[in-house]
This record gives sequence, structure tokens and C-alpha cells, in this order.
Amino acid sequence: MLGLIFISALTMNLMYEVSQNLIEVTDEVNIMANFDSGFSGLYMLSTALSNSNFTIIFAVFISLFVCGDYTNGTLKNVIARGYGRISIYISKYLVSLIAATIYTIFCWVIGFLSGTVLWGVGSLPANETTLNFVTILLVQLLSAYAYTSMFFLIAALLKKTGGSIAVGIIAPVVIVMIISLLDVLTNKITFSFSDYWLDNCFINISATSVPSDIMLRCFACFLIYTVIFAVAGHLIGTRNEV
Repeated sequence: MLGLIFISALTMNLMYEVSQNLIEVTDEVNIMANFDSGFSGLYMLSTALSNSNFTIIFAVFISLFVCGDYTNGTLKNVIARGYGRISIYISKYLVSLIAATIYTIFCWVIGFLSGTVLWGVGSLPANETTLNFVTILLVQLLSAYAYTSMFFLIAALLKKTGGSIAVGIIAPVVIVMIISLLDVLTNKITFSFSDYWLDNCFINISATSVPSDIMLRCFACFLIYTVIFAVAGHLIGTRNEV
């Protein structure tokens, strides 16, 4: 997973070097193309999570982690030992969030190190402060919790590893298509459905600078989705037959 971030950094660096060596011939005069990449350790830090294919990888991880108890029959043994369904659900959900936190932190570290080695630490945009940048990272962490909650809900609902993985990967794509269609059908209305869906918010905060209004909207969306998916998963998980 972390290798995807490093490969992404190497690819960006290769594209940068190619662009720097690009020569445009105009009226027999060689003009070296100028290309300001903006790449840096801080840039890779802010985009590390999106460069790691987080949604696909965690759809697989959560499906294996949650559905394993159903397919292997271990959940029956746990319940037989006196543990309640609520405590079982909460414990697995908290472990999922901890895994998402660890994964996100590792992504940040690898992204920052990769970018720093290739282009240096870099600096934040002129209109950006350190506090705002840290806020962007914290909102990214909340986005990881929102996706984790969604995949946990899918796994608790289906209880089958294969089906859960398939739905976890395909469902976000289908939802984006439906939302895009709604945006087209309501093009006369200023309201955009896609602005409030996970994927679009995730893209908006994968940057070194995010406007305050977009930051607030993304934060609210991630928080609401996290709560909704967690509660729905709890209701389903505590009522599933084992």
C-alpha cells in the first residue's frame, strides 16, 4: 500500500524531468520549456492518502476483517463466551478506526519522505498557515473514518467476504455516477449533489491549500457520514444472525 505512494512520487518526478528537458523548436530557435511542478515533501504529504488508493485497499481490508468472523464461525464462539453483540461490534469498529489511523499516518510519513528526497521539503502556499495545513490533515483523517464506517456497514450487511469486497469497490463508483446524473438533471439549480459526497470532498482536501468554506463543508460531510454509517452498521450488526 505504501509502495503506491512511492511509485506515484517517482512517476511525478519522471514527468517533471521529461518536461524540464522538453525543447520546443520555433523559428529555428530552441526554447527550453519552463515547468514549475510545485512538487515537494509537503505536497506529497497532503496528497499521500489519495495516491495510495485508500478506498480500494480499505474496502478489501474491512471486508476480510469483519466478514471473517461470520464465514469462519468465530463470532458464535465469542458470543457463547458471554460477550454481547454491542461490545463485539464496538470493539471491531474501534479496531477498524485504529487501523485507518495507523494507515493514514504511515501514508503521510511515506509521502513526506518520498517528496522530500526527490524535491525537498518545500513550503506552504503564501496564503496558507501551518495551523490550516494541520487542519487539512485532520480532515483527511476524518475522511478515512468516514470511508471505514461505510465499508464496515457494507461488510456487516452482507457478511460475505467476496460480496462485501465487490460492493465496497463498485458501490462508490456507482454512487458517483448516480450523483453526477442528478447534477446534470438539476443543472438549473445552483445546488450540486456531488459537492456533498465522500469522493468529491476527499479530492477537495487532498491539497496543501483548501479554502475555508470548502474545508468546513468537507468536515461536516465526513462527520455526518461517519455517524450515519456507524449507527446503521451498529443496528445491522447487532441484529444479524450468526
